[in-house]
Amino acid sequence: MSPKPLVILVHEIYGVNSHMKKMGRLIKMAGYDVLTPNLLGEDEVYTLQEEKTAYEQFTKHERLKTGETIIQNLIRQNARRHIFVIGFSVGATIAWKCSSMPEVSGSVCYYGSRIRDSLHHVPACPVLLFFPNYEPSFDVALLIKKLRKKQHTHLEIYQFDALHGFANPDSVYFNRALFFKTLSIIKNGAEKRLRPVSSEIF
Repeated sequence: MSPKPLVILVHEIYGVNSHMKKMGRLIKMAGYDVLTPNLLGEDEVYTLQEEKTAYEQFTKHERLKTGETIIQNLIRQNARRHIFVIGFSVGATIAWKCSSMPEVSGSVCYYGSRIRDSLHHVPACPVLLFFPNYEPSFDVALLIKKLRKKQHTHLEIYQFDALHGFANPDSVYFNRALFFKTLSIIKNGAEKRLRPVSSEIF
């Protein structure tokens, strides 16, 4: 009997918070195995109200770089399985960069702002990018235009009339309807493009 497909969840700067735990439970209910590594270190987690501290610590310890290494190692350790990577914010940037690995069957990236620093990257598997309408740190429309210009075979990009955090139930910008719309897109993509790995997700 072959093992279940594995979903690796990659968190934002806050660590494995309630949002990540909810996502993990949701994915397990859909019949997947889930790994949610804490890229910050054991038991380190921040609330959304501690954004400034979380960002400072994430930057100070170069956790985008070390986090990418952690996720890549996890992927290689589970190379005999079908692996999907789902990331949020900085985690989405890691998911984007890992989509070139031959072991990865698909990546989903929610508001990966730092993807703009990795435009040279070429996905080797189906990738879904979900962006809000506006980000204070960069021009979302311009980034999408640059990505579409590259005409990546495996890439689908969606932009929603929402703000960063629209897929996080703990955020003031959470949009339940849009969040479930993204889940529907993921499910349809799995059925259409990732079969026979999965016929159901979420």
